[in-house]
Amino acid sequence: MPTKEITLLRDQIERLDLKPFDLQSWKTNSIMVLGRIFGENSRKLDLIRNIQPDFSSWSLRDATGRMTQMDVCRKMGREVLEACISELEIFGLPEKPDPMANPALEALAEFITVKQSRDLAQLIASDTTSEEKSIKMAEILKGLEQEELLAAMVKMLCK
Repeated sequence: MPTKEITLLRDQIERLDLKPFDLQSWKTNSIMVLGRIFGENSRKLDLIRNIQPDFSSWSLRDATGRMTQMDVCRKMGREVLEACISELEIFGLPEKPDPMANPALEALAEFITVKQSRDLAQLIASDTTSEEKSIKMAEILKGLEQEELLAAMVKMLCK
């Protein structure tokens, strides 16, 4: 069972009750934790990002006086994190794709060194921007001959 991850999420839930409560700081921490556990493209991150107090005149008019807008935000955050904990307890950690299983890397394997392959895999798995990745990949692959690049491209297209 992913006990470390569940502990982190429970800590985030406890932070919801701290005084003074800073919603933006809590959201930032939660997004970092959830991104590490579930991946940066997880729907859970969007749910946390979208937690905002609603100060429109309709919501203020309809408020019963029992819950403030910040209480509503805390409740939503708590629900999302508790759902994440339940998912981890039942299904375990999500499987992360192996960067070495990338079809493009497999096609390039016979034309590049093991170090180049490892560097490319680390770069693919990193959180750097697409532009930075493109520049660094070009640097890693710039020593290949045109025939080798062409052969690798044909292998990629044939898979």
